[in-house]
Amino acid sequence: MVYKTKPSGWRRILDEQFLSVFLSIGLLLGILFLMAWQTTSERENAQQRAIDSTGFAITTYSGNLASILIKADNAALMAAREAVIVPYYDLERQLSTMIKDDNNLAGYILFDASGKVAHEFTFFEHASRNLPIEEILARHRDAWIEPAFRPSKDLGMKPGYFAVERGIWSPDGTFLGVIMVLLAIENPYEDTPLERFLAGSKMRVATLNTDNLLAEAQSSYGGETKWFTARQEDAFWNLTTGTSEIDTGGVALFGDFVMARQNLDGLPITIFMQVPVEGFMDNYYATRQTAFIAALVVIAVTLFLILQIRIDRKAKHKNELKRLELDKRLQFSLDSTGQGLWDWDFTKDAGYYSDNLYRLMELHHGEVCLTFDSFKDRIHPDDRKQFDAAITEHIKGDKPAFEVEARMHVGSEDQWNWFSHSGSVIEWDRDHAPKRMIGLVKNIHHQKLKRIDLEFKAQHDPLTGLLNRAAFEDHARRTHALTLRTDMPYCMIMLDIDHFKRVNDTYGHDCGDIVLKRICEITSRALRFEEEKLLFRLGGEEFVILLPQNNCTAGAALAERIRKNVCAEPIFAEGHLIDVTISAGVAAYRDNELPQDTLKRADWALYQAKNLGRDRIHCAPALIDVDLAQQHTLSTVAN
Repeated sequence: MVYKTKPSGWRRILDEQFLSVFLSIGLLLGILFLMAWQTTSERENAQQRAIDSTGFAITTYSGNLASILIKADNAALMAAREAVIVPYYDLERQLSTMIKDDNNLAGYILFDASGKVAHEFTFFEHASRNLPIEEILARHRDAWIEPAFRPSKDLGMKPGYFAVERGIWSPDGTFLGVIMVLLAIENPYEDTPLERFLAGSKMRVATLNTDNLLAEAQSSYGGETKWFTARQEDAFWNLTTGTSEIDTGGVALFGDFVMARQNLDGLPITIFMQVPVEGFMDNYYATRQTAFIAALVVIAVTLFLILQIRIDRKAKHKNELKRLELDKRLQFSLDSTGQGLWDWDFTKDAGYYSDNLYRLMELHHGEVCLTFDSFKDRIHPDDRKQFDAAITEHIKGDKPAFEVEARMHVGSEDQWNWFSHSGSVIEWDRDHAPKRMIGLVKNIHHQKLKRIDLEFKAQHDPLTGLLNRAAFEDHARRTHALTLRTDMPYCMIMLDIDHFKRVNDTYGHDCGDIVLKRICEITSRALRFEEEKLLFRLGGEEFVILLPQNNCTAGAALAERIRKNVCAEPIFAEGHLIDVTISAGVAAYRDNELPQDTLKRADWALYQAKNLGRDRIHCAPALIDVDLAQQHTLSTVAN
């Protein structure tokens, strides 16, 4: 019995030891596998975070830079157009006021066709004689070109400054000079996480011909970073463009760097960015070190496994608390920069809207609880379709993030403000449907209104509010294209106030301005709604009405109706009763004729009406020669 009992005890001990060893080895292998998987996953997550952060950073930086450059180009374009129709001192006053009111605009230089500086206004001293004036004039002298952007080194300025150039042309095609608008690129992300992110990257702004406008290389990760040169950068993108290695939006992982490229919409400028992946690998290094130590401890002492698991859980919990703390700091940074954050889980139909977002919307957090649907309902009906389209493009994979400008209802009253919306889906379900989405909201109402005002001034006459010559040329091209497609003619009516110089000489220019405005009002009332949109002031007392899908007979009838209305309404201006009449020339499109040729024939018909006694309508015959009409018009003006 004792003999049989003892082996049973040893067998039981051996079995227990074997079971313990087996469980220990199994637990060891499981932990080692878990640690290896976690280390690999952390590396992949770090790389993905680097790609996502870089994409978001370059998109944000590009949007801000594009808005500054487009604003400067709009100012240059407006100056180039108004330099033809307004005196220089008025243009100087407008540009100087605009530059003083805008932090990004640093000045302007106006060259005439001979290369002489006609006028300049800058906030810093520079040597105008050192500018390559002949090269600047040569870029614009032969033809109208797209805006030319120049770096500070080409202009004798300190780094951080750009210049945008636009040629100035008269209506008859004469080159008058060049307007150069100077701008300073400021950092709008000061004291924000994005600024710290950009401080550890290399940024390069280049034109399409690879001229570097701006090149900045910084590194906050310690040591010396071996950045790729501009030539290496260009070679990389030439080799990898169109391959599967490129993420949507031009972001790719290449070795120890995340490479990003972004073209500015509507501008011949590309932004390149290099970001070291090392800055995102802290959690990966910590996880890898933890895994190595854990493996050594488990191999040395099996009993230490339980303690090691507990330590690992505490470490994970501690890391989670750190991540939560970082999230709070990030939220504080976003709020301090005037941005609102929202995070919506579609599966749970619940989410988070930051306090600053409620403040931007002028809502009380305790009284109103926003949802994704109620948030969208506050978007203006005219902008909701564009907002939905931007999110749809992002969900389909056409864009790495959505970004759109839309008006939103602010407060409880009928008030609408412009906001910029951006964000992306961060979680997807198995059917590749959005599960969780995060977005940012920022109030851009004042900037948007300024941009709309600039666009309005570029297309409208400042005295009468009518569309100007630039707008007429654009509408004429569109109408001409419609005629070529539909074979329906169009008609032009050219109006002129009879003896308008006599009005200015007799009553003064202030009365003359009142007469011009009243003639515009009388003419507008005689037009139908669709015709009113096509009334233009070419300059002085000359006006043009463009009538799509109408012939000369219809144009003459409309011109006669306007003439009678003007004769029937005497104009009161500063206590004077002024009788005014108008003359009009009408011309309809004929085959193989450009819009400017039709305008010349209408101008010829106008002067025929004046030569026949004024206060009448004259139609240009279809067979009149365009060159002859133009010569006749010029001789009439000269006489």
